[in-house]
Amino acid sequence: MLLSIITHGNQANAQLYINEFMASNIDALPGPQEDYPDWIEIYNAGTEDVMLGGFFMSDTLDVEAAFRISDAYPDSVTVAAGGFIIFYANKDEELSVLNLNFKLSGNGEQIGLWNADENLLDGLTYGEQTEDVSYGRYPDGSTNWILMPDFTPGASNTAQSPGEIKLFINEFMASNIDALPGSQGDYPDWIEIFNAGDEDVMLGGFLLFDTLDVGQAYQIPDTYPDSVTVVAGGFIVFYANNDEELSVLNLNFKLSGNGEQIGLWDTEENLLDGFAYEEQAVDTSYGRYADGAESWFFMPEFTPGTANQNTLSVYEVEGQRLISKVFPNPFHSETNIQFTLTQAEWVTIELYDAKGVKIRTIISAKYSDGNHIITLEASELPAGYYYYTFQAGDELQTNKFAIVR
Repeated sequence: MLLSIITHGNQANAQLYINEFMASNIDALPGPQEDYPDWIEIYNAGTEDVMLGGFFMSDTLDVEAAFRISDAYPDSVTVAAGGFIIFYANKDEELSVLNLNFKLSGNGEQIGLWNADENLLDGLTYGEQTEDVSYGRYPDGSTNWILMPDFTPGASNTAQSPGEIKLFINEFMASNIDALPGSQGDYPDWIEIFNAGDEDVMLGGFLLFDTLDVGQAYQIPDTYPDSVTVVAGGFIVFYANNDEELSVLNLNFKLSGNGEQIGLWDTEENLLDGFAYEEQAVDTSYGRYADGAESWFFMPEFTPGTANQNTLSVYEVEGQRLISKVFPNPFHSETNIQFTLTQAEWVTIELYDAKGVKIRTIISAKYSDGNHIITLEASELPAGYYYYTFQAGDELQTNKFAIVR
């Protein structure tokens, strides 16, 4: 997820991951001291046990301020190969070797893990958290992060929605300038819900909002149940234009193109799906691919009300078909950017940062098979949004992608 998690690097030889955490434990999981502490789960993806005594953890990415895990009881701080260990962030480190000297902020901050030589093994920045809901990698150790109402401390993470309802916020557009007109003749932000279940679901009484605070969420009306029913395997689109009186499909909020949150709850206020997103591209949606999956992509060819497509962008250039692709998008800094362009004699690519500063220019002639495959080393590029232009003949196109860590 470009959700509310940004990872800051994991050494190539590191096998330890911050795998799950809860930063707002109100009454979800009692700790060994009978309090309700914040907690952090470490996953050992390696083939050997690791004794964590002497390693460091902190709620910042500054190792100088980090807490050193005690090695007084090595068995208690050893994480088995393929296993998990839980540390309690309750600022009560004197009571147990599994207790830390800091708490986590439910409003968002950072978590870092270093080895005994102070090398960063894993680190992340997270956004505002939901009470009594964890945030975890799914599958374990992967780059995908999901909200977990059914949290799994000390065990493998699962991606399950409450009950039999399988609803996903599947695609949305938060900066609709002139891409998709709404039913009132405006250009509203919009949110698509996908029903991955086997039965139709009437969404009257369900709640949607642009924060993960259900106490302020908008309740979808049930006055016209057919209009707010999403069929099994189908999609429904709601318009976030702050004009809820005009239609049962209109919401009482707008989405921010600069980034915020989206949450969906059932009638019992159980969180079905929710996440935080970052700055969005104008007239471009952000969607799961495949539908209901954990991977998200920018979608210039948006698909409200239908299945999402991870298609190549195809342009006509002087009668030729020019295809550009950055895949995946977003991607992680250890992955190279690969541009694939076909059917053009010469292509010029210019890469810019989010402020419009040009980083580099690449000029490529096509190979003998008619293709350009251009690889750009991304390890030196910091996390953030980037733009690239590609030009063939007189045609110039601009696209956007993101790098996360």
